[in-house]
Parts: sequence; C-alpha cells; structure tokens
Amino acid sequence: MGDDRSRILELLATGKITAEEAGRLLDALEPNPQAAPEAGSLGDFADKALAAPSAPKFLYVKVVSVKGDNVNVKIPLSLVRAGLKLTSFIPQPAMEQINKNMAEKGMSFDFINFKPEDLEELVSALREMEVNVDANNGDTVRVYAA
Repeated sequence: MGDDRSRILELLATGKITAEEAGRLLDALEPNPQAAPEAGSLGDFADKALAAPSAPKFLYVKVVSVKGDNVNVKIPLSLVRAGLKLTSFIPQPAMEQINKNMAEKGMSFDFINFKPEDLEELVSALREMEVNVDANNGDTVRVYAA
C-alpha cells in the first residue's frame, strides 16, 4: 500500500492531479470496506492521470551564479495566456508596428493573426522545451516549463 501512496504523491507533485483529487485517492486507500479500491490498484483515475501528460502551469527561469547572484523566477502560464489575449485590444496600426519591431530584432511573430488555439499549442509545446546553459565562469541558467 505504500507504493500506492507514493504513486499518488508523485502524480500530485508532477501536477497530473490536483490536491483535492490526491486527497480522494488517499482516502480511498484507507481501510473502509465501502470505498476501498481493489487490492494493489489505484483504479482508472490514477492510470489515466499517469498516461496523459498535463499542460505545464509555470515557466521557470533559474540562474545559479558562482558570485551568489542567484535568480529563481516562476511565471504562471495563465498570466502569459491572459497577456496574449489582451493583444485583441491593441489597435491594428500598433500591432503592425509591434510585428515590424519584433521582426527587426529577429523574432518574426504575427500577433495580428494570433488565435487562442495557437496559444494552447504554444503552451503545450513548452512541456518539451528546456534550455540549459553552463557558462565558462561556472554560472548555470535553466529555463523550463512544468
């Protein structure tokens, strides 16, 4: 039964289930003949949670400096979503200028034709993104979504 508890806590830690769902699963492990799952099994809910990767919730930027100037930033992706949705309120001429300025800096991104589906695809793709930089002076930078 300890394995089941560990598995539930792992699902919670990786964000595949919520704290409420974890609580229900842990309650189901308690000796209660009316609500007990099959011996050695967490049931379909936990199996589905393990099989389906969840969308990342945060973008992390971590810098570890040999001089002690460490940085640890946690950006909620819901904030990024909200910010990108606000682009619908920017007037067309301003959007064209934004696109032009970004292209000049090497970032060709069309905010004018950006759709909510594109945003969800972008957030989903962040799950697979990870940037690790090890500088010659010993500093390290890590950017990832989880």
